[in-house]
Amino acid sequence: MVDWTPPNREYDFLFNEVFSMTERLQKLGFEGFDEESIAMMIESWGNHAREVWLPINEVGDKEGLGFEGGKITMPDAFKDAYRKGVKEGWFGTSCKPEHGGMGAPLLFQSVPWSEYGTSTCMALSVFPALSAGVYEVITEHAEDDITDTYAPLLASGEWAGTMCLTEPHAGTDLGMIKTKAMPNEDGSYSITGTKIYITAGEHDMADNILHLVLAKVPGGPSGTKGISLFLVPKLLNSDWSGGRPSMNTGSLSDSINGVSCSGTEEKMGIHASPTCVMNFEDSIGWLVGPVHGGMPLMFQMMNRERLATGMMGLGLSEIAYQNALSWCKDRRQGRDLRGVRDPNEEADSILVHPDVRRMLLECKVNNEGCRALASWTGILLDEMNSEDKETADRAEALIALLTPIIKAHFTDIGCENVDTCMQVMGGAGYCSEYGVEQFYRDVRISKIWEGTNGIQALDLAGRKITQDFGKNLRHLLWPMTDFIEENRKNAEMAEFNKPLHQGVKGLQQLTLLMISSGMANPNFLASGATDYCRYFGNVLIGYMWARIASVCLEKKNDTFYEAKLASARFFFQRIYPETFGLAARIQSGPKPLMEYPTEMF
Repeated sequence: MVDWTPPNREYDFLFNEVFSMTERLQKLGFEGFDEESIAMMIESWGNHAREVWLPINEVGDKEGLGFEGGKITMPDAFKDAYRKGVKEGWFGTSCKPEHGGMGAPLLFQSVPWSEYGTSTCMALSVFPALSAGVYEVITEHAEDDITDTYAPLLASGEWAGTMCLTEPHAGTDLGMIKTKAMPNEDGSYSITGTKIYITAGEHDMADNILHLVLAKVPGGPSGTKGISLFLVPKLLNSDWSGGRPSMNTGSLSDSINGVSCSGTEEKMGIHASPTCVMNFEDSIGWLVGPVHGGMPLMFQMMNRERLATGMMGLGLSEIAYQNALSWCKDRRQGRDLRGVRDPNEEADSILVHPDVRRMLLECKVNNEGCRALASWTGILLDEMNSEDKETADRAEALIALLTPIIKAHFTDIGCENVDTCMQVMGGAGYCSEYGVEQFYRDVRISKIWEGTNGIQALDLAGRKITQDFGKNLRHLLWPMTDFIEENRKNAEMAEFNKPLHQGVKGLQQLTLLMISSGMANPNFLASGATDYCRYFGNVLIGYMWARIASVCLEKKNDTFYEAKLASARFFFQRIYPETFGLAARIQSGPKPLMEYPTEMF
């Protein structure tokens, strides 16, 4: 019953008409990736996702995982789909050609690849996403022999990767971890400890799994400053005898490196995604980056995964919307309040009812706004690697600011939208036959993964807006204020430009309030952080819709562009006013929260 159409036209519009991606990519040296080639990649990936991934989504949900003797067995359909992805090269699109990858822009893998993969099979999408993060960390920070050995295997998907942070007693507060790394004479380390909630920590889809593990070397500083990062393979060569890694000879042994899985969690959703308890017992690993310098490197991977998690909110919201809309087109209940619309039918389509239209439009318009913001962020990921220092510094500052917003706002909106789509469909939405209830169960983890949304909000309000004396925020406010000024005298843009101006002005005022009051009372900042993040997200989506409107006003008498203008109007008139209530909550401060007597909870 579930269907999905990849929104290729949406990406064509955003990439080429709103953000001039081809021109920007050419400046970065991506000569082989022009408008046509990127469009072909997006179309081909969409076809693969629809034909290979979508049919197995329900299979994974119903079959789940097999776990016996420390081994996790994936559904056969998942293994077949994974192998097909390896064969067609879909897991190494942004990896370097010297490692067997396509060398494609990060824009492709981070945005349409992530959205389409999550829409069609979220449980499978996490495997290549994690491997891509491990690949990026080791190619940038590991010794050459480690990179030469492992990067091609990660790029192809033959081997998979994970990140191992959380411990039973240490979640958000990673400075408390107890996993130890003892140096060996040959330059390797022996890793001992237990990690929990490790996504894809054990499975049988890849020949080997490479774990990035946070651990402490004896004698280091306390807290997070004493944490180092290690690459620990699940399996080593059977002829391994110490020293640096080598895969030239020998065969893999399943007992040589002391890595084992002692359990997998039973979860609300993503039933075919292993969530493992991983044990390391004198497991051989190699240092990645400097000793005691593990946290910045792990955060590099974590921030990429946070962006990917944000795309999970969008991906599942999109497929839920498409299926709810399809259901509504066939569903007839009641009559149009203004009079009978279809006299030859027993009832009118439920699309005549204002509340149904409200729910569908909230989903559609938020999806399209989030996709625009994701596309802008995607090109910034590539510009972070620009040889032009000014371009790279600007992109890095914006990515630092946008990451917690995209992770939190997209997943908040995604959960709300999937819930709304279930409501649109009534009892049918609650039934497994129609798929939306699985999307709801699957998307709910996105608000928790990679740091809860409350943590993202605190990161934004407590760190990212003040970082480098507000450099991150300045790099965002300058283009927004320039855009507002450029369109000030354009009468057709007034309905979009004026509310955007009010929102940006309000953002500036709230930011000053958060900083000044937060310095005097940290609880002020903490109590308003979530609402501030939501306010910020709405302003950013408003900026996207205003930019979209400025393009579409130049291209009238075309249904596609007229629909965009109608959606922009809906956003500013029906969604954006939420910012007024958010501002009032922020200004109320911590008193209603912190002075509530604890004994009265």
